[in-house]
Amino acid sequence: MRKISIICNIILILIIILSINTLAVESEKGNINKQYKNFHNSDLSTIDELELFDLLIITPEIFENKLQTLVEHKNNLDIKTKLVTTEKVYDEMFWFGRDKAEKIKYFIKTALDEWNIKYVLLVGGRQDQSFMESWFIPVRYSFLERKYGDYPERKFISDLYYADIYDAEGNFSSWDDDNDGIFSEWPDNDIASDIPDLYPDVSVGRLPCRNNRDVEIIVNKIIDYETGLFSESWFKNMVVVAGDTYTNKTQYIDGEVYTQMAIDNMPGFNPVKLWTSDGSLSNSWDTVKTINKGCGFIFFSGHGNPASWATHPPNDETVWIDGMKLRYMPFLFNKNKLPICITGSGCFNNMFNVSFLNHPFSVYPIPKCWGEGMTFNAHGGSIATIGSTAFSYESPDINSNRGGIEWLDIQFFKEYGINDIDVLGECWSDTISAFLDNFSINWMDNSYDGDAIIVKNVQQWLLIGDPSLKIGGYN
Repeated sequence: MRKISIICNIILILIIILSINTLAVESEKGNINKQYKNFHNSDLSTIDELELFDLLIITPEIFENKLQTLVEHKNNLDIKTKLVTTEKVYDEMFWFGRDKAEKIKYFIKTALDEWNIKYVLLVGGRQDQSFMESWFIPVRYSFLERKYGDYPERKFISDLYYADIYDAEGNFSSWDDDNDGIFSEWPDNDIASDIPDLYPDVSVGRLPCRNNRDVEIIVNKIIDYETGLFSESWFKNMVVVAGDTYTNKTQYIDGEVYTQMAIDNMPGFNPVKLWTSDGSLSNSWDTVKTINKGCGFIFFSGHGNPASWATHPPNDETVWIDGMKLRYMPFLFNKNKLPICITGSGCFNNMFNVSFLNHPFSVYPIPKCWGEGMTFNAHGGSIATIGSTAFSYESPDINSNRGGIEWLDIQFFKEYGINDIDVLGECWSDTISAFLDNFSINWMDNSYDGDAIIVKNVQQWLLIGDPSLKIGGYN
């Protein structure tokens, strides 16, 4: 009996110790929760509680010093800017988010709630590009699974995840309603498992820099673009590059029709047409020479992959005409005459998780994707590139013939040319919101060519560039 009593006493003592530890942990969690709710009292923030910010830059610590000139530049323009490293984000959001991507999203939510931010700039690419994780910012893959013809695609990059902070009820939009760790899940031949809100609550752009040289190049381009003296003789040029994208699906030369619709949304601009129908587009050199003359915008409507963009002549799908390949981009010498580039219909043009070792949908190894090649060109190219990270779908691809990727591309020009929105990220987010307002989504649709690919179009339409960029600069 004495032995039993001793054992009981030992068990009782252990229970007391465990209870004390549990209370301590719960207390600590309560403190962390309180810290999250009162963000400005945390170690991360040393600003006055009433101070607000416009632009939040999130970047790995290794790029922090190279970005200070951009922070100063933005603050001098009265765009109040805060730079926070990913290392600090992960530390601050220790108790929040199941992985690094969700921690970043919770941090953006806090910054939106407490600092009233408008723009988020993510500086860093994807770990697939290198063995050095510390150089990159995680991506969120959407698991909206639909085949493109015979080609399956189980997941794709979506930075819209970081912009869609709240759902329709004002709750945190996790993109994972069933909490299974598979985000924005819409299985092939099935209904949607997750129903994300999709509306951007902040404007998000990414600079998928792979090294400090990339950071230097793009920072210099942004500063020169926003503070340089622009001449309407080149900025007012709007270049469009197109042909007959789907020769067997439409009775019209669709790429040329879509680019003309975009031109109609840009009153006061001089259209420069590179079309296959009149022979003005015959190869990539036609595009290179035209860009080098300078333009404010360039719109590609056709086919793409991570390394190139191309289209067809009228009514002949057997012939391919290249409009711009990655290997031609070193010949772009338009210097400070930099356009905003739109290429949503080109599949994979902005699929930035490619490298020499990882190059799906490209027939040969490539160092970077098409959109990176345009944007990180040190002596020209574009100031920003909006394009697709996966298979994109024009209206003829969709069963109901609605919600095509070309609608997004054309609407972007309406936001700038008709609605007078002159901040790049706002044109991006307003375009997405207008798209969602215009097309209802049936989340119960299990067809291969139905509403799922409408959602896919909007999720993959990614901005490589600074969302706070003043289109045309401040002078």
